[in-house]
Amino acid sequence: MWEVVHSKIKYAISVTVSALCFFLFYYGVEYSFFRSIVSAISLVTFLAFVIGKYLWKYIYFDALNKYLCPDLNGNWIAKIKSNFADRTNVVIPIKIEADFFSVRMFADTSFGQSEANYCRIFKSESDRFQLEYMFQVRNDSAGKGDAQFYEGAARLTLNDADNQLWKGVYWTNRCWNEGKNTAGEIELSRPKK
Repeated sequence: MWEVVHSKIKYAISVTVSALCFFLFYYGVEYSFFRSIVSAISLVTFLAFVIGKYLWKYIYFDALNKYLCPDLNGNWIAKIKSNFADRTNVVIPIKIEADFFSVRMFADTSFGQSEANYCRIFKSESDRFQLEYMFQVRNDSAGKGDAQFYEGAARLTLNDADNQLWKGVYWTNRCWNEGKNTAGEIELSRPKK
């Protein structure tokens, strides 16, 4: 989520919080200049970790969810239209774990496991939220001519903010050496209750 924040705002927040912490130690506690700098850096690092990893969930309200960055945490359903095996449609449950500084995605399916450690959410030039990620798949049920392990990437755009509907494309290097690498469309949405 931090990547979505405009760089000028990031620097303003960092400088302001660092300066306030420095003044707290220098004037409030009356530490030496050097000790105040070290203490301020330590406190800012600790606050960034605790707030960015844990506390942000409790202060993240709907306006931030809509304008700053959507909260991706939780369970999702990926509907995939693939060019594999003469057009395959697959529905995969996905779990997303996000905090203020990172996003990770996981999927356990009947045919294997998938994990995306590189995930990035940002605003496009048209001011729309985009999610891009690179993933690895371990194919437990690989048949003849299929790959046991492959990688891929996807880029999705938030098409419907109210319903949290993301749409985009993906591609993989699945069986690339045989000219069978896969690609297609992907739609990511919250499960219906």
